[in-house]
Amino acid sequence: MTYCKKCDSIPEIAPKEGQLFLWPPVSHITGKILASAKSIDLPVEKTASVATLTINYSRPGLRDLIDVISKDLLPEEMTATKALIMPPKQSPEIDDISRITSLNAIRAAIGAEWLGDVLRESRLNSAFQPIFPISDFTAPYGHECLLRGVAADGSEITPGQLFDAAQSATLLFQLDRAARAANVRNAHKAGVTGNLFINFTPSSIYDPDFCLRSTIEVVEECQIDRSSIVFEVIETEKVRSTSHLGHILRSYRDSGFRVALDDVGSGYSTLNMLPDLRPDIIKIDRELIDHVDHDNFKQAIVSKLIDLAKQLGIEVIAEGIERQEELDFLTEHKVDYVQGFLLGRPGPKPFTTGRA
Repeated sequence: MTYCKKCDSIPEIAPKEGQLFLWPPVSHITGKILASAKSIDLPVEKTASVATLTINYSRPGLRDLIDVISKDLLPEEMTATKALIMPPKQSPEIDDISRITSLNAIRAAIGAEWLGDVLRESRLNSAFQPIFPISDFTAPYGHECLLRGVAADGSEITPGQLFDAAQSATLLFQLDRAARAANVRNAHKAGVTGNLFINFTPSSIYDPDFCLRSTIEVVEECQIDRSSIVFEVIETEKVRSTSHLGHILRSYRDSGFRVALDDVGSGYSTLNMLPDLRPDIIKIDRELIDHVDHDNFKQAIVSKLIDLAKQLGIEVIAEGIERQEELDFLTEHKVDYVQGFLLGRPGPKPFTTGRA
């Protein structure tokens, strides 16, 4: 089986040996960089025709070099200076242009290099939050799988910390792929039955025909019925290409899975997407659920969303329920499924009858 090379390889963020190519925008920044390199006895090659600086950093190392430079450059200068890491004795070619970034981005990536270790060592856990049919709060319809990382000292790493680091280290593709696989394996190991909701970020799917193959292989490995897995689009409001997202969702459906859109109602964008994406399930934005019983505007929007979804044959989950009054409103308006702390908090094991 052929996989997506971008998703399934974890690059070394700060190779121990290599060259740092720099393109400062103005001469006074060049002077600062030269002084920084000189302070740690690193020679710098200058190519005047294209204002390129080349620094071999095997000693003292890339991290130390970047630290020294960043002490002398302003944050704006770090961002304005373009940079590229290359192996020893290799010069940039056309294929390397897409990897050119800024000194600031390299500094941020080095600060997030712990994430590479987390991914290589498969230190990803899951918490499972139950989703209930509105008619029965004792037997879950399914569970949403929520990612958790494990630090080297055993402490928990939040999803926000994981994805912020992935953004800094340009490891979003790799993290999202690893998260999907980990959530499926962890749910299988924990004995979760019923429907599994697996989150994914659309921007992390480069080519669904390749990027999703490793996930499908894990599902087969765990012998889970594909129809019981719902892939849930998160950060829908950040989607730049509805056609690309539509291609991803079609790929999921063609493979026998179902799809859901998260945070529907948080803006016009998600509603405009419905005709093109036609999800099986939508989740109403939790901000709309918060104190919906006290807010006439929220009540009107939530009730219309439920009615609209029913007309389109789409099932509806209301999430973020923390108060009985919110649940009562949703029960009255016949939402399909509900999720929230009032009904069950995320935990390492699936919901069992009687657990709060």
